[in-house]
Amino acid sequence: MNREREPVDVEADLTLTIDSQPINIESYTDTVLVDLPSVRVGVALVRTEGARLAELDRVLRDLDVTVVIQVDGTPVARLGADARPQFADLAPVEVVTSGALRAAIAAPMRFFS
Repeated sequence: MNREREPVDVEADLTLTIDSQPINIESYTDTVLVDLPSVRVGVALVRTEGARLAELDRVLRDLDVTVVIQVDGTPVARLGADARPQFADLAPVEVVTSGALRAAIAAPMRFFS
C-alpha cells in the first residue's frame, strides 16, 4: 500500500496492566515507546501476540511510525518504519543487541533482589 499520507504523530501517555505487570506507553512524535517491566513480560507478550507482528509492522511502516520496545528503560527492539530487522524472514523486529543483552543480564539479578 503506497498511498501518500500526511505524517502521523502519536500522542500517548498511558499505563496498561497485564497480569499485574505495568506496561508504560508514551509518545509525542512518530516514535512510540513501550516500556516493559521485565524480560518475562516481553516473552509472555511475544507468546500471545507474536503471530500479529507482521501485520503490526506493515501498518506501522505504512503510517511511518516506529515502536521502540524497552525493558526497564533500556531499548531492546524496534518495530515499524525505522526498524531494520536482522531476521526479517522470522520476525519483522530489529533486536537492539546491546540493550537485549543488558536486559537479559539484569533479569536474574531482579529476580533475586
